Amino acid sequence: MTAPRSAPLAASLEVDPFTSLAVHFGMLLGVSDLQVLSANPRGKLALHQAWQHGKGVVWGFPLSIGAHSAELTVGPGLCTDGLGREVSSGVDLCLDVRAWLEQQRQAGTVTTGEDGRFNARLVVRHEACLSRPVPTVASSCGQGEESVGYSRVLELAHLELRPWATRPVDDRDTAFTALRDLLRDGALPPGLTTGSGRLADFRAVAAELVAALGPPGLLPPRPADCTRLFPEDDPGEVVLADLPGMAVVREGSGSWRLDAPVIDLSVRRSHVPTWVLSELLAELLDGTVGEQCPSDAGGPRVERVRVDGITVTIEFRGGIVPATVAAALEVRPFREATGWEEPVPLAPTPATDRVTFDLPAEPTDEVTYRMVLRGTGPTPVVGLVDGRPVPLAGFVGDPPGTRGQGRDVVRRIPDRGAPS
Repeated sequence: MTAPRSAPLAASLEVDPFTSLAVHFGMLLGVSDLQVLSANPRGKLALHQAWQHGKGVVWGFPLSIGAHSAELTVGPGLCTDGLGREVSSGVDLCLDVRAWLEQQRQAGTVTTGEDGRFNARLVVRHEACLSRPVPTVASSCGQGEESVGYSRVLELAHLELRPWATRPVDDRDTAFTALRDLLRDGALPPGLTTGSGRLADFRAVAAELVAALGPPGLLPPRPADCTRLFPEDDPGEVVLADLPGMAVVREGSGSWRLDAPVIDLSVRRSHVPTWVLSELLAELLDGTVGEQCPSDAGGPRVERVRVDGITVTIEFRGGIVPATVAAALEVRPFREATGWEEPVPLAPTPATDRVTFDLPAEPTDEVTYRMVLRGTGPTPVVGLVDGRPVPLAGFVGDPPGTRGQGRDVVRRIPDRGAPS
């Protein structure tokens, strides 16, 4: 037996991470004390989940469509929402898309094409209800009358389908943009100066970004109706999938079928277990999979590539032989009308720790440059190891290089988006 949301339900699921119960002998415990007792650990866990891990699917929530059904089925799963709550389902959740579509048409919130197709996004959010009625005393004073109250709160997963004409923006691409720019091309935000290396730059950028974070209710203009604890307000839903080009198709007399040509799970945030992330980092650092990891020959590596107007600066970790730069550096412009053009003439100014050169003109929407600094081929950039030349080993963090075979460094200028 269940009941709709009410004040007792809300109180039962309160979060108060910074208020604890101070217990002493002879203390009379009431309802509010027990609420504090449960709200404190719940709040601390929710804060940790929301801020340090973020919302996302932990496991499960697969999507399937019956061969002769207009229902969308989501299998069991577990996720954390934007308020740090675990949203769990141990059974299949079904959504009647035909009935949903009729409701959306009546409300005027969905537009279908001539072929009856439409786009929608599937989300899951936290839901709760009261359960297990028990006798209670209506008042704590005098002759209280007996009544019935609910002794359990059940937390559930609730599916919602959202129609869209234009695909919603993927906010993952704009999260921590400054850190992405630093890792991709060594770009620092305005006002930050270069540190003593890539690690120092990362620390500086991360500190600036984290200092600017906060709950909506504590950031300017500090709206009073926004949360002062979590990264976002209710409902804190989690995206499960995009379903573009769906249609509800009639089959025979009185039966309907859901035709969903694409089920795109890539739009969901997914939590990868920490041990897997540790393994992936180790493989990235070693450049191999398995126990046998070749040692690096000690060749120079590119720390970062900076672009300031027409001036490009390549900074190295490990000294290079300046005389090898001219034969290893090439820049080609690209135009849609002509494709790749001949290499532009360069006059690089090499030193042991950096190379600077000017482009013929700033990149524009019509002109993109591709820079290649070779660590391979007959004339790579080299450094001296024990007095002998060892080729460029790529970027800092790339897999190990050998004495005879290095790695090229390639950059697209301007470089916005995925790494070149």
